[in-house]
Amino acid sequence: MKTRNHMLRRNATPGIFIILLLFTLTISCNDDESSDIETETNVTYSGSFVESTDDVSTSGSGTVTGVLDSESREFAYTVTWFDLSSDAVAMHFHDDGPVIVDITGFPDSDSGTTSGVATFSASQVNDLASGKIYVQIHTGTYPGGEMLATLLKGSSNPSNGGGGSGY
Repeated sequence: MKTRNHMLRRNATPGIFIILLLFTLTISCNDDESSDIETETNVTYSGSFVESTDDVSTSGSGTVTGVLDSESREFAYTVTWFDLSSDAVAMHFHDDGPVIVDITGFPDSDSGTTSGVATFSASQVNDLASGKIYVQIHTGTYPGGEMLATLLKGSSNPSNGGGGSGY
């Protein structure tokens, strides 16, 4: 009888271990960051301006901050910039390259602030969450774009990884 109980315990131990391992893996796989968009109503994004390309040389700086209402897909933003090489002549949101929303009503100046609301499509909201949306400022000196700021969730990390190089 002792050997039978001993054999059952010895054979059951690997099975229990495997069940616990599978259970732990299943639970850890449910922590999916992409579900944040669906569960959070208001999501904050920000970015710091950097030179649009390696061909740009500017002392300009600034930030973009905003809050996305994930239900309405409206993005309330503020763009602030300082010390551009010349006056700003155009600004817009890009989605991994193409312009998706023009920013209008900004001061034609080398430094300033503008605010507004942009409405994104469902796929653009997903791209925003993936770090593919950026704001670019165009100037007379750099009509293809002087500075860009990639929007990141809850961050202001500088990056010129948006891939944009013009209108």
